Amino acid sequence: MQPSLVVFENFSIIAFLRICLIYRSRNFKVVYFVTTKFSEKYLIPALKKLRCEVSQLKFNMIDIRDNRGELIRLRIFRKDLFELQTAIVGSDLYKTLKHKSWLQDRVTPYIEKGIVDEGIMNPESASRILFLIQVVHWHKEQEIKHPNLSTLFIIKKRPWFFAYKDYAENYGIQLLEAKTWLDKKYNLSIFFKKCTTLYIFLRNIKYFQSFTNKKNNLPKLYLEGRGDVDMENNGYHSDFFWLLNSNFKTKNLLYQVFLKSERRELEVYGINTTSGYAPSITYRNLDFIENLQITRSGMHRQESRQLKSMLVTYNAMRKFWISFFRHNNVKVYMFWHRFNNTHIAISDAIKNVGGVSVYWPISFDGSGSIEIRSDTDILFSFSHFSMSLEQKINSRFLYGIITGYPRDYASSLLRGEAQDLRQKMQNSGAKKIIFVIDENSIDDSRWHTGHALQRENYSYIIDKVLTTSWLGVIFKPKVAKTLRSRLGGISEMLTEAENTGRCHIYEDSNRFTTSAPPILAALSSDVCIHAHLSAGTAALECALEGIPTLLIDREGTPNSKLQELPKGKVVFDNWPTAIESVMENFNTPGGIPGFGDWSSIIDDLDPFRDGKAAYRMGEYLSWIIKGFEQGLAREIVMYNAAERYKKEWGEDKVYLQHPPKI
Repeated sequence: MQPSLVVFENFSIIAFLRICLIYRSRNFKVVYFVTTKFSEKYLIPALKKLRCEVSQLKFNMIDIRDNRGELIRLRIFRKDLFELQTAIVGSDLYKTLKHKSWLQDRVTPYIEKGIVDEGIMNPESASRILFLIQVVHWHKEQEIKHPNLSTLFIIKKRPWFFAYKDYAENYGIQLLEAKTWLDKKYNLSIFFKKCTTLYIFLRNIKYFQSFTNKKNNLPKLYLEGRGDVDMENNGYHSDFFWLLNSNFKTKNLLYQVFLKSERRELEVYGINTTSGYAPSITYRNLDFIENLQITRSGMHRQESRQLKSMLVTYNAMRKFWISFFRHNNVKVYMFWHRFNNTHIAISDAIKNVGGVSVYWPISFDGSGSIEIRSDTDILFSFSHFSMSLEQKINSRFLYGIITGYPRDYASSLLRGEAQDLRQKMQNSGAKKIIFVIDENSIDDSRWHTGHALQRENYSYIIDKVLTTSWLGVIFKPKVAKTLRSRLGGISEMLTEAENTGRCHIYEDSNRFTTSAPPILAALSSDVCIHAHLSAGTAALECALEGIPTLLIDREGTPNSKLQELPKGKVVFDNWPTAIESVMENFNTPGGIPGFGDWSSIIDDLDPFRDGKAAYRMGEYLSWIIKGFEQGLAREIVMYNAAERYKKEWGEDKVYLQHPPKI
């Protein structure tokens, strides 16, 4: 049957003519494309002379939802990619290509995460094609209003096409592959990664200066930082919060710097610094695992090439990091970025040199997601709920350690500064103050919820401040550097509100994000509003301090733990109803009972709430380092630390998933 609706992932005249030949007609009802080459745009008008309308498919991510109101972008990572991965890994094709060498170390988890890696922004990712299938389905139902319309979606040729085809058929969409030329970049990448010495050399020249400033030869912890280089224990964001609040020694820390100013600052405190340099010789004479390969490599070219690329990348990264760790005598690799499979290869590298890998959590996750699945030796976690979530998504670890919320130490350090700001705003007439928490955004609203959603976080509340003489507001943007350009015309309203003296915005930034923590603004406020329930970490930070905290669920996250909080008192669907409820609460003597109250689930989110989570993290890490200083094997080091933690903080605070043999 000839399709009535044709959609191209990447439109080209050649691809279009090929479809015409297949179906012996050009009389398609509608033809759309997602992207096209610049040169092809000039040829599209010519198709109109052939009575074929071709236009770009218009959509915004925030509109693409399922029948439960859940944002498809979120559901894909919560559910669809798990199912896709299961379908691929369970297929005869995958089993045919799988080799026995993958059973060693973390190779299999590395590959299986890599198959569904990367976000929607990456055109080659599994999540991008699932999302586009959902966009086409949405377009049929919402725009054309013809869900049963015969639909053909032509996509770029990619591995595991059968799995995408089955997925699309569930939504009444026929997938067809568009042939592509041999990828020269692929062959060049494979060449560089196979030549390990060249690969390490090319990595080293990326840095402004290839150096390693080792102040000693002690066993070290290498910290994968987030750009928050601040050695003052003042409550502001710092990659070293756990060190500043524990007995961990700076002489045992190694940190990669990207600016000479960062290097100078850290070396004053006795911290070892590096540009990321690794010599190309120290990985030699190491007993590597069996040569990684695939079976029947001559068949199924797309899948074979993807698997070969991942195996070569795994080996190249592992050798680089072995060199780096050996050169710097690193025994602990501490990371936070687990949203792709890179940390898995590095975790094997630290194991190869007799060390351990440690994950430190930076965010609260209310529901499972395939992108946060990790594989590490030691996994720090906020709570029993967070640990159960890790188990549900099949994160792999040897020891799971519950610490509580890591930044709960900050409030005691920030109260004075927060009260100064509150007093200043009160002097300008503010009797009640609201703290608003936003998220970041990008220009292209097809692949992100967009600037419009973020502008709502400012426009509604600013309008209320400008019309209510006793109301104040504090903003702590996630990314302040680009905020005013992203706000567009709303930035003028923001300036007008600031001129009243009843509006304050924290804009000082570290390398990437705003340096001020959410709790600083919260301690100045009467009510906190996090406008994104799907990303509730900042809200949790405020609620743990007992400050009334609201959540607005505009993205749609029905499976989040935070949905257990009371509707209409904590959880709201939009800004207007949230503001209306806040004003009602302010105008009610004594406030509305239970307004902004998280007590019903707070024990599930942090079993400690004692301000010592950073101390627990830092002490645990110091025990690990001391074990290596004593010359103990990594298995003994981890076992001793876990046993000591049990004695000090409770048996139930240590999870043993796959403990090593002692």
